[in-house]
Amino acid sequence: MVDDFEPSADENDRASNAEYTHNQDALDRIRALAKPETHPDFDGRHCVECGEPVLKARLALGKVRCVICQARIERQSIGRRV
Repeated sequence: MVDDFEPSADENDRASNAEYTHNQDALDRIRALAKPETHPDFDGRHCVECGEPVLKARLALGKVRCVICQARIERQSIGRRV
């Protein structure tokens, strides 16, 4: 966020500041989603929900759940937002 916002700024400056703030917030949300996950029960290979092996590609991304369990969690979270 731009802290040195001048009170005499015109409409274009205010719009640019709003756009910048919006973009930074969006980037922060995406970065948080992309961070490696942690879980106290994760053994480095098996899904913390069902115990099935997690695909190597998901492990490389720092994920702790298999695709099926992650999809179920995402479906449930979408249902709560509606």
